[in-house]
Amino acid sequence: MHRKLIKTPHRLLIRFSAIWKKRFGVLPIKESINDVTDWFGSPLGKALLTEEQEAIADGLQCVFGYHLLQLGISGRLDLTTESRITHRFILHPQLDDHQTTTPAPIGALVDFNHLPLAAESIDAVLLHHSLDFSQSPHHLLREATRIVIPKGHLIVVGFNPWSLWGVCASLARIVKSQPRWRFQYLRLGRLIDWLTLLDMEPISVYQGFFRPPWPQEGVIKHLHWMERWGKKLRLPWGGFYMVVARKDHIPLTPIKPAWQRYRPLRGLAVTRILGPAPGMGLRLRALSPYTYNEDNRV
Repeated sequence: MHRKLIKTPHRLLIRFSAIWKKRFGVLPIKESINDVTDWFGSPLGKALLTEEQEAIADGLQCVFGYHLLQLGISGRLDLTTESRITHRFILHPQLDDHQTTTPAPIGALVDFNHLPLAAESIDAVLLHHSLDFSQSPHHLLREATRIVIPKGHLIVVGFNPWSLWGVCASLARIVKSQPRWRFQYLRLGRLIDWLTLLDMEPISVYQGFFRPPWPQEGVIKHLHWMERWGKKLRLPWGGFYMVVARKDHIPLTPIKPAWQRYRPLRGLAVTRILGPAPGMGLRLRALSPYTYNEDNRV
């Protein structure tokens, strides 16, 4: 009876946690793609993309190489047009029905948690809200850092929970059940700690969209003055953050050591045996009971 009383609260907590995650938790990324992609076409989504595109264009100025990969929540967006890297491609977990009419065709369908790319093969990777809508953001971040070459760059764009956007999203998450508001509340400090553990050095941090997420287009334009003051004062509560990190892992090339040849000490060196000493055959004949031939046959 005593054991049942102890197990009952634990079971209730597990059941309550499962119900909470089902109602307010992060959905699988494939269930959030369509809603978030359509939301980016609204006035609020367009205003957010304008600020993010400006930040990404600024962050790509210090990124060079041969291959640039974009992993974003939307397959219709091409956010790397300002990059100097010629080979730019997009990988996405779901095929968009309108991708043939958009300027950002999807290169291949992949699972973000298991990228079909070799380790240390990509010069730069852009994560556009991929960690926000992933159920395992740390695993996705580890997979993205795996394919980045040494001294390569990783650009992460995500929502800032400590902002007006984060507060309004928390309220909308309780009232509404739309996937666009059910994202990971990944703090900037926590993301930097994860990057440090994965041998990634943050070299620049950018924050933007200091306005509240009002859906009316007139209100968004009227509050544009908050963007100017937020960027001028460098306020830490922007609606989104962007982190540019560089991989510090340096590949080691084994070098064969050049051993020095020391002269052996006199008296301790082993002489080279060239063959039997003269007269050895006569001694073997005397000691062996068998016959001894010149061909060493018995």
